[in-house]
Amino acid sequence: MTTSIITPLYHAHRHLPTLLDAVLSQTDSDWQWVVVIDDGLDYALPTDPRITLVRGGMGSGPNRARNAGLVHCHGDVLLPLDADDWMAPTRIETLAPLARQFGVAGDMEITVNGVDGRHERQVFQPFEGLKKLTPADYLNLNATIHLVFNRALVTRWPETVALAGDTLFNLDAIERAGQLVIAPETLFHYRTHLDSHCHQDGSIDKAERGYREILRLIRAGVIARAPALNALALELFEHKRATNQAYGEYCAAHGPTSFDAFLEHTT
Repeated sequence: MTTSIITPLYHAHRHLPTLLDAVLSQTDSDWQWVVVIDDGLDYALPTDPRITLVRGGMGSGPNRARNAGLVHCHGDVLLPLDADDWMAPTRIETLAPLARQFGVAGDMEITVNGVDGRHERQVFQPFEGLKKLTPADYLNLNATIHLVFNRALVTRWPETVALAGDTLFNLDAIERAGQLVIAPETLFHYRTHLDSHCHQDGSIDKAERGYREILRLIRAGVIARAPALNALALELFEHKRATNQAYGEYCAAHGPTSFDAFLEHTT
């Protein structure tokens, strides 16, 4: 049983040392790493039969890059990992069995400022045992979380959604699984950078276009197919859209700020 890690690379050379350490230090060594190069550049990756290199587009975006790599993933578990994030050595060992059993699994991840290491946000408070969430519970978190999936539940990342596509991808898999389980350990750091994909110039307008497309897909019944979940998804994504607009106004008034730091300051 193999875990397929999938990572798009776009101007990610400065993150490569910590990224390599995060993958190569996994205590469960039965993994495959699909690396999708989306900038046409060269990266010094080790020679390892477990590493598959895919040449994607040229700035095609994380969703298209992941889909380009998805066809090369042969594991029964899928673990998306962005170049600037961190995972503990035991993340695969802990979460892959849960994904196989329950469909979708996560952990008590922390949002960390990628410049100074400050903890910006923690979605879950400490708990014991496994925390089980319904698809509606996941939506009500109103937070970015990074998950591990049973490959049988995964379709494709939504390429028509410029930003916030992860939430849609997660929701689709959680709805198919009927649940999400969270392990009581912190095994992942979501690192925010003001030069990252979601903080680049024009990203707020891009997110607005993304939310409009997400709302269209929900209304069409492509995602959140159960009626009650569909109504909740429409309500929450309208709220996310309004929050994105407020974030834009906050940045205009106070200068560049990570989205999670904005949430901490305003909620």
